[in-house]
Amino acid sequence: MAKNNAETIANALRRRICLEPPTASPLLHEQALAEEFGVSRTPVRQALQRLAYERLVEVRSGVGTVVSPLDPSEKARDVELAFALLRVAAETEGDRPLSVEANAYIVALEQQVSAASALDLETNFTIRSTSLTIIAREMSSDILADALKSALWRLFRWRMAEAAESGSGIDDRLRQVMADMAEATRAGTVRALLEAQLPVPANG
Repeated sequence: MAKNNAETIANALRRRICLEPPTASPLLHEQALAEEFGVSRTPVRQALQRLAYERLVEVRSGVGTVVSPLDPSEKARDVELAFALLRVAAETEGDRPLSVEANAYIVALEQQVSAASALDLETNFTIRSTSLTIIAREMSSDILADALKSALWRLFRWRMAEAAESGSGIDDRLRQVMADMAEATRAGTVRALLEAQLPVPANG
């Protein structure tokens, strides 16, 4: 039960963090969160530990746990790390078949995105979060899946910040990635699903 509580809290905090302004660093009080979610401090602490691993929060000496601000000087590195892990994961997973459930979810998400002229940030987050959950479940290596999730959460925060600045809640990257992921379901492999999230190489 505690594990489920911790994951529920972590999911709620991920949403909150991704919808925060990228430079915000609010303090996260364990006791206040425990009261908010109606649990003891143990699952809150477990959730914060998970978010610290994902670099969504950080522990500062003499201060406590705060949301990690996004540093523009680290953006290129964060993006490249996510892409590098996607390449490694694609190579590692190879041609293992996608599950029927993953196929259905991806196609449904792509239809939601393609039908929308604009999406609010909450929906933008839900699409990204759901697609990441699907990807992680399809991977055979828990270690690699955890590393990839951490890198992609960082990338998603950058993309959400860009979407917030655009005012639409969606960007062309998300639309294109979901279209590519839906196309990947035709190949029906985990490799194709992972590679669909990589940028298309420039011609020449």
